[in-house]
Amino acid sequence: MKFTFSKVARHRVFQHDPIYYDEQKEKREARERRIKEELGLLSDEEKDEGYADRIRGGMRRRMKSHFEVSRSEKRRSNLRLVIILIVLMILGFYLIQEGMIWMESFFAE
Repeated sequence: MKFTFSKVARHRVFQHDPIYYDEQKEKREARERRIKEELGLLSDEEKDEGYADRIRGGMRRRMKSHFEVSRSEKRRSNLRLVIILIVLMILGFYLIQEGMIWMESFFAE
């Protein structure tokens, strides 16, 4: 047996189990479950799965609508940007003019 004062750490192994998402398959299964529910062919376990799917679908819809920006919002944003740029240009022009007047009066004396 070999005794050491310090242990050498083993390298860590990265394990990644890929998750594949098939949107068409999920939509198809949801459609089948709705049809079975309408016909009354679902068991209690399958009914419980329906709640989770509705929650998941609601989250997806909210996230999608959250990131979508309407045309009117884009127009308002662009208009606001143009107004800010115009105000900054006017302010910059004014400061340059005042600076030139100050420099002329400072060096003329």
